[in-house]
Amino acid sequence: SASGTVVFSNENLGDYGKTLIISHNDGIMTLYSLLSHILIKPGDYINRGTPIAKCENGLLHFEIRKGHIPQNPYYYLPR
Repeated sequence: SASGTVVFSNENLGDYGKTLIISHNDGIMTLYSLLSHILIKPGDYINRGTPIAKCENGLLHFEIRKGHIPQNPYYYLPR
């Protein structure tokens, strides 16, 4: 996804496990969970394409949110 700033990182967020939230422009945030290893920390500015985590178990939970409201990724991701 787009460049942004890491605003949240947790190593054990209940059923979500290791979780990251990155804040982007226009109030958009992306959430990544079920990660096996987090490579960044809150406050880091991440450029698009920078590795942020490892997902070795083959599972990834991904959300796009505007504010705190989940969005349909169809309208945000390239087709």
